[in-house]
Amino acid sequence: MSGQLIRGVADGELLGEVETIAVSEVPAVVARARGALAGWRRRAPHERADPLRRACELMLADAESIARLHARESGKVIAQARFEVRGAVRLMEANAELGRMRAGDIAPTGALPGGERDLTIVERVPLGVVVTVIPFNFPIELMVEKAAAALAVGNVVIVKAPPQNPLAAGRVVALMHEAGIPEDVLQIVSADTPASAALCAADGVDAVSLTGSVGAGVGVATATAAQLRPLHLELGGNGAAIVLPDADLDFVVSESLRGRLLMNGQACAATKRLVVHRDVADEVTARLDAALAPLAPTDPLDESARLGPLIDERSAARVSGQVDRAVASGARRVRGTANDGAWFAPTLLADVPTSAAVAVDDEIFGPVFTVVPVSSADEALAVANASSLRLTAAVFSADIPRAMSLAAELDFGGVVVNGTNNYRPPVVPFGGVSLAGAGREGIGYTIDELTRSRFIAVRNLRPTWDAQAED
Repeated sequence: MSGQLIRGVADGELLGEVETIAVSEVPAVVARARGALAGWRRRAPHERADPLRRACELMLADAESIARLHARESGKVIAQARFEVRGAVRLMEANAELGRMRAGDIAPTGALPGGERDLTIVERVPLGVVVTVIPFNFPIELMVEKAAAALAVGNVVIVKAPPQNPLAAGRVVALMHEAGIPEDVLQIVSADTPASAALCAADGVDAVSLTGSVGAGVGVATATAAQLRPLHLELGGNGAAIVLPDADLDFVVSESLRGRLLMNGQACAATKRLVVHRDVADEVTARLDAALAPLAPTDPLDESARLGPLIDERSAARVSGQVDRAVASGARRVRGTANDGAWFAPTLLADVPTSAAVAVDDEIFGPVFTVVPVSSADEALAVANASSLRLTAAVFSADIPRAMSLAAELDFGGVVVNGTNNYRPPVVPFGGVSLAGAGREGIGYTIDELTRSRFIAVRNLRPTWDAQAED
């Protein structure tokens, strides 16, 4: 390859090297995938499932090594890295089984006059060559979620690895090849922004599944508009948790920490806005401050670590700038300091005005807690729904019927009552509203996004009889 060299380094140690592809190499990558498509899609479902199941065994055998590599190159604390590897194995297993067993349906042609003798099969068929663009925060789990679902139903896949941390995802792809998935059926490449854009827009690509920034999603949608190419986009979120006066405030704080600190605050579904009734806003702020006091980012390989560094210094500097702008807009900094390289201490902003950018669409990808006081449940709804990044939301209240009523009015992809909105079990349809994205991900839902329905009808196949004569 003739691109640039990405060096994975942690504590001065070289973890690995990956060379990016150049724009000029994109057609060859796509051609390899197209050449492999017919053979792969014609395999029986069990023949596609078997290597996926073997890959699960290989991943489990190498799970600790993968997790430690992930922690070192990403800064994710080791406990979370291990959890991600196990989650990826479960996703691989589930998609292998679902791809093996999902056989389609028989359309009820006899429901209307004239169709009684027809037999019509409704099946889901693969889209073809699928490009999957993977983010840095959950590179193993999201790569497997997209690629395993696509492969199980007969697509071929080109994985575009995150440039910040491509090594762990590459290790998993290598195990999938070892398990029997042909290298042309599943390719993994690293690419800078121009080459990545060229890959998503290339002739011969049938669909793109991207998890990333709003800018990246809009760019892909614009570049592929003329082809009407199927796009599955998960573009982030500025999630809101509404806290009413009757909520269990200790539980609010513990759930907020659990949901906000995942991947060091760099999770799309994290609780980025605490929209708190004024009657308890000061109390929530005080309890959050006390809970954050003993926390500091540390070595992600430390078994007791709860918080590691951000993905790189540029990301930490961006978060620092967002915090400074929030303070300039009227927020009060309760705790938190400027970043030290990629290290960013937990930060708490209180009295955030509802007009501040962080209270609307300025998504902070770091361990920053923002408390936005409101005077009523109706105002809380208005503040939450004002964002264009409506991925997930939460409502905390002891009054469940009232909480359910508010949940019904939250225009988000998903809502949690009395729990962190950073909620993504693989069995729910995960995805957002408006600029948060389009499409849904999860066991079965990803397969739906990466296939299309087709019917095959055989006319006049079934026998006829005269019901009146039989009477």
